[in-house]
Amino acid sequence: MSTLRTDKDANKMNHEATRTEPIVSPTVRSSNLELFRILLMLMIIAHHYVVNSEIANFFNPTHPTANMLFMTLYGWGGKTGINCFVLITGYFMCQKSFSWQKFFKLVFEVQFYTTVIYLLFLLSGRSFSWGELYQMLLAIPLGVGQSFVGSFLCLYLLIPFVNKLIHSMNEREFRYLLVLLVGIYSVIGTFIPFGFYENIAWFVVIYLIGSYIRLYGMPIFSKHSFLFMATSLITAMASILLLFYFFKYRGINTSIWDTYYFVSNSNKIMALLCSVSMFLFFKDLKMKNNRWINKIATATFGVLLIHGNSDAMREWLWGDVLKNASFYNSSYMWLHALLSVLLVYLVCVAIDLLRIRFVEKPIFKAFDSSKSSRPGNE
Repeated sequence: MSTLRTDKDANKMNHEATRTEPIVSPTVRSSNLELFRILLMLMIIAHHYVVNSEIANFFNPTHPTANMLFMTLYGWGGKTGINCFVLITGYFMCQKSFSWQKFFKLVFEVQFYTTVIYLLFLLSGRSFSWGELYQMLLAIPLGVGQSFVGSFLCLYLLIPFVNKLIHSMNEREFRYLLVLLVGIYSVIGTFIPFGFYENIAWFVVIYLIGSYIRLYGMPIFSKHSFLFMATSLITAMASILLLFYFFKYRGINTSIWDTYYFVSNSNKIMALLCSVSMFLFFKDLKMKNNRWINKIATATFGVLLIHGNSDAMREWLWGDVLKNASFYNSSYMWLHALLSVLLVYLVCVAIDLLRIRFVEKPIFKAFDSSKSSRPGNE
């Protein structure tokens, strides 16, 4: 099979790329996808509200309660949200040049929050631990292949090479590659669950899917994107409820993770379908450009880095401050869950916007000025 595009392939690619371009100027963020990023981060915080607190310790599918059912549905979307962020990256970066400055900004942001939050906990009286110091100093390399942050930074370094692969294939070859990869990682990985999953490799697969959507689109699914999204979400919720019901009436004493089976990892089939369907819906959502949405969405990565920073942060936030577990048997648990997620998001956004204005911008502006003033840069 030839890896060279014919004129017909190239014309089709150019047509599809134009058709799927954001409806605003390339220098302005698309508010539809920025709104999507905000909603995704709220989904991820809701997921952390459930799985990073002691609430999960109370779950017993053999003796279900209304609060347990609500929490099960409330915390389902963490892995789906991660997929969506990588889809957005693939969609935009497949036609952009790699930027070392952008990469170093990401690294700086990660290490800034890791260091500052670690020091704040020490100053507040938390006992010193060599293990926590080690995790703080090596937060990024320790997260490679294990966490979203470390794996995403590796993906970012791979972008120039992945893009070369993308642009060496025609549409048919690209489609065959995706069928093969999705079949291995998602279909087999869901129904024969003995591995088939690794963060960096899976992120490359999701990046490729986002790139394919940008270059060629998915006309059949895009034309009915709301129906596709609604069907995927309903099916995902149904899988959770059916497994919940199964464990209740079969009397199997197991953990809540079994009820999340089809969305429990980013490569699971329903997590993938929900991610793609939601992305297609918001990509084509028609809305006016909104500077406030765009501004708030710039803090999305910071929100993740702050509230999910470390075990110390998780214990303090969900246990000491918000006291999630104490509301498990309360009739107001749903209200506590909704308000807590919103409050965490707003506070983290405010913190990160301040960091961008008073820390990141001055540092990188000084770096740019120093670079431009070097001999030979005139």
